[in-house]
Amino acid sequence: MNKVYKLFFLLTALLSMSFLSGCWDQKIFERTGFILQLGLELDEKNDLLYSLTMPVVEEEIEQKIEILSTTAPLLREARDEIRNTAGKRIEGGKTQQIHFSRELAERGVEDLLDVFIRSSENPILANVTVVEGSPLEMFEISLGYKDKTRVAFYITNLIDDARKRTATSDTRIYDFTILQKSGTIDPTAVHIRYDEKGIEIIGTALFKGDKMVGSLDSVKSGLLYALMGKKINFSYFYRDTDEHTSESGKKGIALSFKKVRRKIEFDLTGDIPKINVSLNFSSALSEYDSKHHLDDMKSKKEIEEKVASAVKKDCEEILSYMQKIGSDPIGFAEIARSKHNSYYKSVDWRKIYPEIEFKADVKVAIESQGAIN
Repeated sequence: MNKVYKLFFLLTALLSMSFLSGCWDQKIFERTGFILQLGLELDEKNDLLYSLTMPVVEEEIEQKIEILSTTAPLLREARDEIRNTAGKRIEGGKTQQIHFSRELAERGVEDLLDVFIRSSENPILANVTVVEGSPLEMFEISLGYKDKTRVAFYITNLIDDARKRTATSDTRIYDFTILQKSGTIDPTAVHIRYDEKGIEIIGTALFKGDKMVGSLDSVKSGLLYALMGKKINFSYFYRDTDEHTSESGKKGIALSFKKVRRKIEFDLTGDIPKINVSLNFSSALSEYDSKHHLDDMKSKKEIEEKVASAVKKDCEEILSYMQKIGSDPIGFAEIARSKHNSYYKSVDWRKIYPEIEFKADVKVAIESQGAIN
């Protein structure tokens, strides 16, 4: 009987060692190339140029990242071509950003993003950006940023900080593809540029469907977020057109917009729809010059009205600009579809959108003047 028990335990141990010894598909870190960034652009022959960066972990190699690139008509084909020269098993699950050149973004990105939603291994949380220039050139120039971390993490930190200040959009691959397919809300993307000194977030890229058609700077990106009814946190700078610069060179007021209440009303009684957007901002005073006396209630009210008038003008300019380029990231079409469905079905929204009469009503309340109220 003891021999039977011993044989049983021996067989159990052997089977456990065979089947429960861990994952056979193990991935050795040093032998794996984790794609941190993807760059997509057109070369001089209008072929699709695919580039990527991977971290270098070998101590004997001085460079922080490895840059690989190739041209191919399919992304999967490009990936396989790069695998032939990488010397590592390339994995895409850690990708931080996908960078499109502006030229390519203006032609359309739907077919290129399609591949990323077809496999669970693909990084659908990667940020979508539009680069002024060449993504590959940006990667190569970044090798000279001696005071910066790896370019992928450098850009991630820039994007995260800009989003906290609502200076650019919060768009991932899954966001972009969902909005693009919705047909009633146009997607946006992070807009960046670069030079020999560093990389800069310059605002928000605006799309019409899957094609980039325009952009907004960082301040107007904050106002776009307010028009979208989302959480805001940005600085607004106001200057009187007739005010003089002080001897110190200081001029104007800086306000921090922290909260906004939005209300959108449709008037469909006429041939042309009228849409009124009401925005009530709560703000804190960040900086002002000696010309403005905010301890006087009358003076404070005048300043609030002047700032509100300036914000109203900026908002109406943004709405007019988006009508001109045919982009609707705010989702007026979605509001019409959900709340005025019979009207929405009776018109071609894309055709009528440029003709809509928009009006912005803005109120600004200065609730705090800092620690020295």
